[in-house]
Amino acid sequence: MLAAGAALALLAGCREETGLRFSHALHAEEAACTDCHGGDEGLRTGMEPCKECHDIDEANPSEACLTCHTRSGDEDYTVSKAPRGRTYADVTFAHEPHADVDCVRCHGPTPRAENLASVEFPTMETCLGCHDGDEAPTDCSTCHARIRRGERPPSHDGLWEQRHGRRTDLPEAVCRTCHPGPDACRTCHRTEKPRSHTVGWKDRSHGLEARHDRDTCRACHTATFCSDCHREAPRSHAPRNGWLASGHRIQGAADTESCRVCHGRTDPSCLACHPQGY
Repeated sequence: MLAAGAALALLAGCREETGLRFSHALHAEEAACTDCHGGDEGLRTGMEPCKECHDIDEANPSEACLTCHTRSGDEDYTVSKAPRGRTYADVTFAHEPHADVDCVRCHGPTPRAENLASVEFPTMETCLGCHDGDEAPTDCSTCHARIRRGERPPSHDGLWEQRHGRRTDLPEAVCRTCHPGPDACRTCHRTEKPRSHTVGWKDRSHGLEARHDRDTCRACHTATFCSDCHREAPRSHAPRNGWLASGHRIQGAADTESCRVCHGRTDPSCLACHPQGY
């Protein structure tokens, strides 16, 4: 039997395999978004709007039902309400208060979507574009039935500290939900060294890393930090007589670029012995 309470769930996690096929692109030519969305179901739209155009007899399902419903297992025309995706499971939302907002602002290209898998849903960044404390409230309870403040998001696993700096897709406003204040990042970065900064970091690794990824270094270090340190002779240059006699020749032949960090071709300290340059 066709479930009378079946609903077309338009949420992350609800896709074609839920037993529903639907093309927004096809319906956008005949109906406005508010014709189907915005009722008591909030985030969902039920089958009632469909009856405005489709001749639906729920008590006597037929092959015509397969226009929108796919078969489920061995039962013909059995459709159940799809669960909300994990991301939206605790979201409470009503379209009515948002009637003045252009649908495309939150749902992007959804009106052109050919199937449910292509439906786009707003991110928290989208919501925070209006929920700024002035135009709309910022209290978490406005949209969330379950407040997770103090709980680590699923993304914050054991490797999160190493990955978070490269997650440029994360909006700052979302991070500040749990990490408020202008110094939230600096407080951590000033007191905790990155895991890469081991005992041998200064002597062996930092030059190579800096050469490949200066932007990461600049997250904590200004240009003067580097120049102030590089004014001091590296530990490898001691004792000076021994370094000049043998060490610098071997290392210079192996890695001339490292020498040029401090010594140019016209460096007086080099030209004293290398009048033709090096």
